[in-house]
Amino acid sequence: IMFVRLLVRSTIISSAGVCVVRFAKLHSAGSETDGAQPSRFPRVEGKIERSTKRDLYIENKPAEATVSSVFKMDYKEEADMIAQKAYNIYKSADWKIAKVSNENGNIDHFEKEVKVLYKKSSEFDGHVYRAECVIDSPAEKVVRYILPSPRGLRGKWDKTVKESEVIEKIDEDLIVGRSATHSVAMGLISSRDFVDLITVRRYPEESIICTNSKSIQRKDCPSKDGFVRGVNYHGGTFCTPVEGEPDKCYVVNIVQTDLSGMLPKTVVESALPTNLIDFFRDLDAALKDNNLNCT
Repeated sequence: IMFVRLLVRSTIISSAGVCVVRFAKLHSAGSETDGAQPSRFPRVEGKIERSTKRDLYIENKPAEATVSSVFKMDYKEEADMIAQKAYNIYKSADWKIAKVSNENGNIDHFEKEVKVLYKKSSEFDGHVYRAECVIDSPAEKVVRYILPSPRGLRGKWDKTVKESEVIEKIDEDLIVGRSATHSVAMGLISSRDFVDLITVRRYPEESIICTNSKSIQRKDCPSKDGFVRGVNYHGGTFCTPVEGEPDKCYVVNIVQTDLSGMLPKTVVESALPTNLIDFFRDLDAALKDNNLNCT
């Protein structure tokens, strides 16, 4: 279970739409674990506007990649659909409680309250998770910390980020990226990789800034030896300023990921709630450190 938690923790990077990966080198991973006993699933307790901010990413296209204006428009249209779907999930009801940090005085993971909720996904045979937390930082700064390298800061504080690459920049708030997790258990659980369309969106009437993403297929990004190709369904991270407290924001992380491979879904999903709490703990620590700068 501990090794699966490490893998799932890494995967949250991609699901939130805020991490992409540059492959400096590949290493072969061992076979998937298939003898783990599934853990019990948690009991139930009871008009889109694109960012007008400056460019968040530097140009980093492969020399051979030439994208026509028609192809770019297709991506923009798809990004609109991704953003709308993620927003609908964000606004949806009927969530069930999976876990709450510091419940019953337990602060082993994080002193702040993180509420993790879930419900059946309409996109794959699994669940969509929603993690909520108030972070002591302005929303704009939080987004900067969760965006991928090279202009974001995610790769500088999150040890689960292997490497990052912007495969293609469509415009200042829309990219195609590749992300990967580390293998764990000395290669017994293989690295996962993802190819995602990632967009930054703003909803001024609600003071929301968010990142949204979903996996896509690209001929120039085939699966590679040593990696299991995972799939991220509609998700993202939504940041809203806390009323009357400009130095705080309400952060909601929407995650629904299929890791593929031979890992039992029940084991993966048992690890997710705790890993979402750990994600907020590490983000909070990085924001408090306040010594990171974009390159």
